[in-house]
Amino acid sequence: MSKWMKQLSKMEGAVDTEYDFFAPENVLGFPSPSVNWIFGKGHGLPFGYGALLFGPPKAGKSIFSNLAVGGLHAQDPEAMAVKFNTEMREAGQMEDYWGVDPNRYQAYDVNEPEFIFDRIKKDIFPMVQDGMPLKLIVIDSLQGIQGVKEAARDSVTNHLMGDHAKTIQDGLKAILPVIRRHKIALICTAHIRGNLDAGMYGPKEKMAGGWGQKHFFEYYIEIKRDNSAEGKKSVTGEAFETEVKDFRGKKEKTGHKIYIKNNDSSVGMGSGRSGQITIDYRKGLINTEEEVFELAKNIGAVSRPNNRTYIWNEGAEDEVKFASKGDFIEMIRENEGFRKNLLKKIYE
Repeated sequence: MSKWMKQLSKMEGAVDTEYDFFAPENVLGFPSPSVNWIFGKGHGLPFGYGALLFGPPKAGKSIFSNLAVGGLHAQDPEAMAVKFNTEMREAGQMEDYWGVDPNRYQAYDVNEPEFIFDRIKKDIFPMVQDGMPLKLIVIDSLQGIQGVKEAARDSVTNHLMGDHAKTIQDGLKAILPVIRRHKIALICTAHIRGNLDAGMYGPKEKMAGGWGQKHFFEYYIEIKRDNSAEGKKSVTGEAFETEVKDFRGKKEKTGHKIYIKNNDSSVGMGSGRSGQITIDYRKGLINTEEEVFELAKNIGAVSRPNNRTYIWNEGAEDEVKFASKGDFIEMIRENEGFRKNLLKKIYE
């Protein structure tokens, strides 16, 4: 390195070109194989980057953020996470089955911008500089944050156009150096609203919030509940319901499936990829072996001589033949080594 480059590399903000954002140790992995897959390069959310989740009410945005915290704690025995629940219902949403370690997780039920963005910049940032192993910040949701002028107004009849968008834009800009320089993943959720300018062929909904909100994030992820017939049962046909019926004769639901799509990405990888997770209302994330099966089938990681048979050939090993998808899924569920090898091929 020349003396000029040495001087340049010592200046504030100089980029470390040797750092690989997408190396396995630098990526936040989720307990869901298909969620990891939608990110493309790195197969997870790189620490220091941000993901914006948007979708209709009760679609699964908060579930996604809880999975992220649980995944982080399973991945790193020291990593900490904080969440700002601007809808102020944290106590009713956090369950033991998400795998969150309460000793490494702090949530705040606040929606004032100074208790979110200023707190990150002025209070949490110095703690990170002192060595606190903070690796994830969640804001659920951006629409729940009050605008700066909104919080100070005397009456809700005083409409303040652009106040909320400006507040979010300024707040995200304020915490950007914190998450980038200290490699902290950021996950935020956003609501949707009716798209009145869609015309006849445009989308009926769009993300709530200003353009600055979308520009900020590296990953733009859509969350939707799968309301189809297939979304109400497992891959092998078991319905997510009990024999208990309500007053209209409908069976009680025990879970459902959620679609997760990487709509767009600043890093040029994974755009358009979709995944699917299954949520049980008493167990959390279930049936991840079905995700591995669907990925293996859809991207050609296994060969299929006919509609029933699946063949896996792991290099020099003899091929393994499955007579049905049920047999294939059971092997993924019961044999951890087989599952890992299959996922490795899928990600490659």
